[in-house]
Amino acid sequence: MVNREKSLKWLKQIWESCQNMLSWLKTKASQTKGLPMWFKKCLHYAYRSWQTVILCLLCFLFFYYFLGSQLVENIDTKTGYNLPKEKSAQMETANTMSFLLKREIDDKMWTPNLPPLFPAYILDNMPNFQIGIVTGVRDITGILRKLTGLNEAQKEDLEKAYKMLTYAPDVWLLSKQGSFGIAPSSNTQYRKAAKYLQKFNMRADFIPQPQNLALILAQMSKKINRLTQKNETHLREYSNDFMDTKADDIFYHHGGYTFTLWQVSKALASDFKDIIVGYNIYDDWTYLVSSLHHAATLKPLVVRNGKIDGLWAPNHLMTQNFYLMRALAAIERMRTTLARGAYAD
Repeated sequence: MVNREKSLKWLKQIWESCQNMLSWLKTKASQTKGLPMWFKKCLHYAYRSWQTVILCLLCFLFFYYFLGSQLVENIDTKTGYNLPKEKSAQMETANTMSFLLKREIDDKMWTPNLPPLFPAYILDNMPNFQIGIVTGVRDITGILRKLTGLNEAQKEDLEKAYKMLTYAPDVWLLSKQGSFGIAPSSNTQYRKAAKYLQKFNMRADFIPQPQNLALILAQMSKKINRLTQKNETHLREYSNDFMDTKADDIFYHHGGYTFTLWQVSKALASDFKDIIVGYNIYDDWTYLVSSLHHAATLKPLVVRNGKIDGLWAPNHLMTQNFYLMRALAAIERMRTTLARGAYAD
């Protein structure tokens, strides 16, 4: 979907530009002394046929921006990291996050930082989805920094990756920090983060520990709780509005974030397989993965934030929250089991 605010802003600017162009043509058409004959004819024709000129301009803008943006838009909820059949010493969670960064930066177009020159500038769903994915990778990277058993070099790699991932997602070439100047693009910084995650994994000799899994689940619970609270707040405040133009932004940002959690949960199942089986939490883990999968792959034609008791309009934020709450319930059950230390021989 296109960004309505950006589209209206650009239509207004186009209309003002057309008015200025007509004023200029009128002035030049009346002051043709000293101009070449061919230029005079062009000016007179353009002034007499200004409707045609504007129509051609609008047609060009329609095909370039609206159709071009639809060709670029690709909210991919199907392409994930393929876990290896045989477990290695590396941490598949880090490999998954590196894959997600490369997928969004190199395999697809990174749309959140595109300037008005590009048709994808008017998109809003895909940029929010991509920002959600990177935000999820950033948060999981921050969690991994707290794991026990890491050496100093590994901690430094994760710290550098985390720093790169805190970079603003909408920087193309120019700084947006209040002063004009060339700045590294978001793409460049996130690409560096992926390299640091790979570097971390090259040093890894991963040994799963129950306390690390418990830590990851506790932090994931906090992150998912934050998503549900934001959905709930927006639902409560704006579900009575006739048209909610922010619901799709929140929905797709949370969809991208949940997509990262879904992919990471599958990787964690590989990394902590023995612990998951040993503590008999396999059923809850599959329930977690399934719930995150459903929340991440919701793709309605139009995102609606309808009344909770409404008859016609659905509420997609509430549907998303339903699956997120299922995921939270599974996490809490697993945390309880891990806290009891009930290891099944």
